[in-house]
Amino acid sequence: MSTTGNDKSIRNWLRRQQNEPRRILDHLVGWFIGNRHADYGFAVMRIVSGICLLKWLLVNIGAAARLWGPGSFYWDGYREILGYTWPFNILRDAGPGFFWLWYIITIGLVVAFVLGWRTRFVTPLLFVFYTAINAQNTPISDGGNYFIRIMLIYLIFVDISRRWSLDSRRRTRKQVPERETATILHNLGLCLVVAQLCLVYFEAGMYKVQGTLWQNGTAIYYPINSEMYGVFPFLSDLLTASTWLTVLATYFTVVIQIAFPFMLFNRITRRVALIGILLMHVSIAVVMGLTFFSGIMVSADAVLVSSATWVVIAGWLGRKCEPVLRRLRRPVRRAVKEVEPEPKKPEVVSSRS
Repeated sequence: MSTTGNDKSIRNWLRRQQNEPRRILDHLVGWFIGNRHADYGFAVMRIVSGICLLKWLLVNIGAAARLWGPGSFYWDGYREILGYTWPFNILRDAGPGFFWLWYIITIGLVVAFVLGWRTRFVTPLLFVFYTAINAQNTPISDGGNYFIRIMLIYLIFVDISRRWSLDSRRRTRKQVPERETATILHNLGLCLVVAQLCLVYFEAGMYKVQGTLWQNGTAIYYPINSEMYGVFPFLSDLLTASTWLTVLATYFTVVIQIAFPFMLFNRITRRVALIGILLMHVSIAVVMGLTFFSGIMVSADAVLVSSATWVVIAGWLGRKCEPVLRRLRRPVRRAVKEVEPEPKKPEVVSSRS
């Protein structure tokens, strides 16, 4: 083909594509202002991460004063290095009364967060109250503690109570309109959450691939056979009995983390990535006992699952739980009937004078 022919082909292609930037821009603007995306996923993230936080606070309540309260002065040197400022250092010199008041209020905020009550006010308060507790003793924290603190900042902008919450019931009853500015902030928060997830997974995978143990496929063997993380020795022995299984699990962890951001662009590969990352976190929770970390990470992954999928899952769970709920209602109804007084019979007035 001649040079003139090539020039004409290029000019024709450019002429056909001249409206493409405007079309892409219109699509982006429409995506941001048209609807609040991943609202069911954010509802799942709110409930699951809130339950994990509630468990974390309640399980550690017996040792809370020594870990984060007045009995944790042995961490003062470490706190000075971190340099937390007000209001996150408010518990540093707090007495027992103020600390326990702060701790109980934090539990109350987490409960409100799970139920989806006034989340526009509860979420920023929960971030401050939880971070102030966690900042007292960061060495005992894991990746889940740091990750949820970042997520709480993003969730301040997100309408996390649009579905399956007390706020959604109140809005439906009062017919509260949705503002366009709030919709833009919601979708911006979604972008930040997804970007943070991709960054965490990709960075973790790239960091692992530099290690010799990850390169030769033996890295998984050592943590699950240690005293700290090998919480179930029989499971650890079962998983590490086969060399090939150990190598496969090691390489799978690295590959799924590095490939995760790139697999989100296609619907099929996104499903593969979510299933793979879910299997990884379930394994970490069961085999290594890091349930809080895995629960927090899985809760954030929920925003990548489509709303239609969550509706189907909720419907299936509702059908499965309905017989159980029906059995639970029977003794309640029976007890109510026993408590309720019998209606009085109307008095018959004699016609005789």
